[in-house]
Amino acid sequence: MPFFDENPLARLALQPGNTDSELDLRGLTLADALTRIEQALAECQPSTRLLIRFEPAGGDGRETLFLPIGRYLLAARRDRRLKRCLPTADGAGYFVETADDT
Repeated sequence: MPFFDENPLARLALQPGNTDSELDLRGLTLADALTRIEQALAECQPSTRLLIRFEPAGGDGRETLFLPIGRYLLAARRDRRLKRCLPTADGAGYFVETADDT
């Protein structure tokens, strides 16, 4: 059995304390939220960890920003602008890490 100096899964788990900055989208429309995300990603340095926050589901059946922002972030990951994109445990945000500048 191989010996690992560190747990390789630990690098996959991001916590709010591990981020470099936070983007608060609470109270914004989808269009405004996507504009703010685009600005933030354009201004971030390579390998910046960003916590994106928005309102959690309210139980009223209305769509939250979770799915549309998730689709946007996955497209950014496919375009190699992001290295990682993971939802927060509470479903009211995403952890993202910008791509290396290589």
